[in-house]
Amino acid sequence: ATMTLAASAQLRTAAPTSPSFGSRRASCAGHNRGLLAAGSASSRVAARGHRGGRVAVTTRAVQEVMGSDFQAEVLESKVPVLVDFWAAWCGPCKLISKVVEKAEAEYSADVLKIVKIDIDPNPELVEAYQVYGLPTIVLFKDGKMVEGSKREGAINLPKLMDHLTTLGVTAA
Repeated sequence: ATMTLAASAQLRTAAPTSPSFGSRRASCAGHNRGLLAAGSASSRVAARGHRGGRVAVTTRAVQEVMGSDFQAEVLESKVPVLVDFWAAWCGPCKLISKVVEKAEAEYSADVLKIVKIDIDPNPELVEAYQVYGLPTIVLFKDGKMVEGSKREGAINLPKLMDHLTTLGVTAA
């Protein structure tokens, strides 16, 4: 679930430094619901970094794109591009980043490219693509945002793959 603009108004004094864009503000899904509250299971796992000495599986890194590279990396891409709009201060964004990394392993580079865009240094992209809730994923194809592809809030890998399949992108 995502936080609405009305709910984000309650956070204006307590929220970490998130950019304001006129009367609208990008807000983090679940930010005021304590998803990573001190003492929660999620915060303990995040504090440990990993569980019981298991080694993380390495996949190719999801590329981080800045506004200056957006045209070349996303709009001019020969393959569809899934863009993950995120922010360092957004707890659910950290959760979905793992899903996005796993998704990259499921799709070959000639089928889907996945990039991340930090909203804080890229307010022009936030405005252009109306990203007002975080995390937000959007699919671009042939230089345009695919209609119906924008999805706000955390998502698991099977649901992300189903979402991409409905948009015509299938795993290799």
